[in-house]
Amino acid sequence: MINLSLHLYGKPEWELPGEDEAIDGDLLKAHGDDLREHLHKVADIVEKLKKNGWDYELALYSLEFFKESIATKAEAKKELKRLKINLKQVNLEELEEEED
Repeated sequence: MINLSLHLYGKPEWELPGEDEAIDGDLLKAHGDDLREHLHKVADIVEKLKKNGWDYELALYSLEFFKESIATKAEAKKELKRLKINLKQVNLEELEEEED
């Protein structure tokens, strides 16, 4: 089974500059603009995946998608290409099925 991870956003300490750079209003506004742009791109991907039968679960910093009919990375990449989803915007991981 394939797990497709779609990053939403991270902790502020991951997203904002370190202690060497001052945080001010302009920096936060610019970060907000970047985050808005990123989430709009994510929203487009989410709509494409859901319309094409992908299910999802909410994770801590991401949405985790899966589709029962897709078992390999090659199949997933083929579908993502067909849906015009940039592979750089997602993380694909092939999971082994657990046996009972």
